[in-house]
Amino acid sequence: MLRAAWGLWRSRRSPVAEAEVSDAGPGERPYRKALVISLFNPKAILFFVAFFVQFVDPGYAYPALSFVVLGAFAQAAGFLYLTALIFGGTRLASAFRRRRLLSSGATSAAGALFLGFAVKLSLASA
Repeated sequence: MLRAAWGLWRSRRSPVAEAEVSDAGPGERPYRKALVISLFNPKAILFFVAFFVQFVDPGYAYPALSFVVLGAFAQAAGFLYLTALIFGGTRLASAFRRRRLLSSGATSAAGALFLGFAVKLSLASA
């Protein structure tokens, strides 16, 4: 077990492992990949079918059209949300790369917050 942990640590520290985490290449399309994954995710499909039923009028002549329109709105909202996450995350990552002190301060603050939660949880009465 110790040997496996040592091998995992060495593989993470090797230059090959660092090269695998590099940015997306010019041939990759992250938006298309995310769209295909979300369109064929069975858990999400079942959730939306179960959730959208309450918004579809059963007396309407084309109930499938209502599902498609609601799904298109959900995909558009997801696209906008993921776009904001991607650009915001890229901007934050570059800011943290430039300012190492800010990065270490934010990491320390998050650690202190979790330690505070742990103390609060340990002092809570059952």
